[in-house]
Amino acid sequence: MRATFNRRSTPKVKDGRVQRKNRHRPTSWGGYDLDRESPEGGLRHCVTKRDVQTFVTLISDWPRLSERLRRIRLVGHYNQDGMYEFYYREETGVIQLNAWPKDLWIELRPAYFETHRMIFERLGVSFDRLEEAVLCRFTEAQVRAYMLLHVFVHELGHHYDYMHRKPRGKSRGEGFAEEFANRRFETLYPAYVRVFGDPAKSR
Repeated sequence: MRATFNRRSTPKVKDGRVQRKNRHRPTSWGGYDLDRESPEGGLRHCVTKRDVQTFVTLISDWPRLSERLRRIRLVGHYNQDGMYEFYYREETGVIQLNAWPKDLWIELRPAYFETHRMIFERLGVSFDRLEEAVLCRFTEAQVRAYMLLHVFVHELGHHYDYMHRKPRGKSRGEGFAEEFANRRFETLYPAYVRVFGDPAKSR
């Protein structure tokens, strides 16, 4: 998914040893591990582990789509919205959702914005066009909805693609995952609003 800028920071070093950044034990749930890293400075998580657990219950064919999904990770850095990793040896996959800037506002490349404009408008995201970017003023509820309804489903599309292509591990790429997410957005949106509330009304 989209990359805007890197906000990586080096792990802390104590007594000559690099300290692990993730102090949260994984939650084993539904056949996969669900874990959360502490966000780096200037970032925060807008999606919780409980949000993920609740959201997947809205996906009617979740058991089939999540077959051999090993882990869902809420990572603490921000260099893209999310990521999918396929492990060839085990033939399993990992979905990653990234932290978000604390002020919630982000600048997007015009091409990326136009590709996702329908989603942003449906979620009620306000925006201004700048000279070389589009400034999107998200609320926390809108970030959560975007990350679950689009980014998570996009990465799930990658997982489904990797699992069901012959031979396993071949991928049809970003185009397939994006179409997969877009097809499911309208189906999932009403159920999402019933459970999480309408993000377009969050101000």
